[in-house]
Amino acid sequence: MSTASATNLARLWGVVRDNKAYRRLFAANLVSQLGDWFSTVALFSLLLELTGKGESVAFVLVFHTMPMFFMGPLAGVVADRFNRRFILVTADLSRAVIVLGFLLVRKPEHAAIAYALVSTRSLFTAFFEPAQQATFPNLVDAKDLVVASALENSVWATTLALGSALGGILMLYAGRPAIFVINAGTYLCSALLLRGLPDRVARAKVEERQERAPGLKSALGITDFLEGLRYLGENAQVRALVLAKGGFGLTLGGVLVLLAFFGEKVFSAGGMGIPALWTARGIGSFVGPFIAWKLGGDSQPALRRGMTIAFGLVCTSYLLLAKAPTLLLATPVLMLANSGGSILWTYGSSIQALIVPDALRGRVAAADMAWMTVTMASSTLLTGHLLDAGVAPRLLMAGCGLVAIVPIVFWLLAQRHFREPALAQAQA
Repeated sequence: MSTASATNLARLWGVVRDNKAYRRLFAANLVSQLGDWFSTVALFSLLLELTGKGESVAFVLVFHTMPMFFMGPLAGVVADRFNRRFILVTADLSRAVIVLGFLLVRKPEHAAIAYALVSTRSLFTAFFEPAQQATFPNLVDAKDLVVASALENSVWATTLALGSALGGILMLYAGRPAIFVINAGTYLCSALLLRGLPDRVARAKVEERQERAPGLKSALGITDFLEGLRYLGENAQVRALVLAKGGFGLTLGGVLVLLAFFGEKVFSAGGMGIPALWTARGIGSFVGPFIAWKLGGDSQPALRRGMTIAFGLVCTSYLLLAKAPTLLLATPVLMLANSGGSILWTYGSSIQALIVPDALRGRVAAADMAWMTVTMASSTLLTGHLLDAGVAPRLLMAGCGLVAIVPIVFWLLAQRHFREPALAQAQA
């Protein structure tokens, strides 16, 4: 092993080893997200079996994302004004109860129950995510933010790969009901871990919070929400990051519908098509940011260049995936595509963590989530409709790849904002 590789590994390990609170957050995410991917694979498979329609997957994705759009503004304000630890624990406990409701979905007419449960669970996720994104930068030193962000992404990627693979195996040998029960248990474990987070990360830093004048607007959080909008309106760098990252949803929403359809219908894999493709997504998502970090470094210019390359990789890979003749050839191409998507999200989030003040992180994270929701939902619904209208799935996959050109062009044009006066000025 080279000296540089050993140094990188030591730095990664050091972030986890030296930060007890960060270890708790890391472990909680690892456990709960593993359960999430168990149930995602099982739910997609169940609805495709019950309804026989690709639109059912599209509906799951839409009902998962839309509460994040509608509740995002409020969730961001809540994350910046109230106890973030309490928000995280409450969301996990609530989701543990909700996911057990999937046990009731047994007939085609029960699909509506599944959609309602997905939407309700997503409601609590909408509060969980901004609180978590606002919390983790406070758990590590500023010099380790990029590393911590990559590690956070590695949790998602690792659980996607393992959860999808193990979810497929569990479906075969234990059945879908067992998967939903296990998912509920993972939320409970996560809540117990998060309950131990220290008081110092529970709220936005006191010195960065402004005193609010009494009144209805302040009490309802409207003042805070408008402050967040002003910040995005005045800070071209953060605005560009939010819009560019969310623009990836124009591709991702449609791809997620198509991957379920490819795994179940296009590639004949004895029920293991969806787990195989989701596992490939996880592996690619895991390795992408670490390879890019090692090759390009973690300076802000390197992170921005990495995002540009990642957009290009996403576009190219999905075009190649549209032509893949077999599941065996599709999986490595999908790994490349998700390496690009993972680099894009991880690097964009790292830059945001560096330049957004703690007192505004919840609202910026919520805006991020809301915009991603709009783009993903639009792509998801359109793709599901076209798929059931008879448009060839391979043609739709190629279209998803081409759509990535839109955020690529926007991101390239937005680079002028990062060449303008100093970062500190943008933060003012």
